[in-house]
Amino acid sequence: MMMPPTIPPGRTRRHRPGARTAVAAVLTALIMSSPGIAWPLDLETVLANTTVTPPDRVAFREERHNPLFKEPLVLTGHLEYPAAGVLRKVIEAPFEESFLIQSDHVVIERGGETRKLPLKKSRSLRTILGAIEAILAGQSDKLEAIFDYQLGGTVDAWSVVLTPVSGAMRRQLTNLQVTGNAREVTQIRIALKGDEWHVMDILRDDAEP
Repeated sequence: MMMPPTIPPGRTRRHRPGARTAVAAVLTALIMSSPGIAWPLDLETVLANTTVTPPDRVAFREERHNPLFKEPLVLTGHLEYPAAGVLRKVIEAPFEESFLIQSDHVVIERGGETRKLPLKKSRSLRTILGAIEAILAGQSDKLEAIFDYQLGGTVDAWSVVLTPVSGAMRRQLTNLQVTGNAREVTQIRIALKGDEWHVMDILRDDAEP
């Protein structure tokens, strides 16, 4: 398993993971020199600041909460973004499992067995993966096509709640909440039907202080 000067529509900026874009650098300088000014947030600018250029890899810690669980299931592992449109999630503990998502299918490996499933069978999974890909690529237009959103906070500590536009989709996926700073996304929270929710913390060792 969520963003001052405005970038012209249709354009995104890519940069090395963890590095700031020129826009983010200028914005940060302005904020530091004028602490009393509350700058408005813009989804396109927020995502431009956190855009990731593949290949990239980060560690994660995930908690899965479900009314049927006595306590949350805690998973650790890493996420890979080898190329545009391709995501890989590798769970390392408490068991080993991997998911490779590309094009219109997902490849699941666990216990020495491999399964390939079409994404069209799970609309909620397809929507979640599409949102994560759009966030990584800095594509605010793609997010706005399938989600309503509420963005709040500051450039250095922002949060955006993404709610599916489709009523049918909302019956499966309540919302996604993405938080981050001026450089990167730091957490993704997925709220599902039936009071089930997952929260993933992104752990980047080379993140700037």
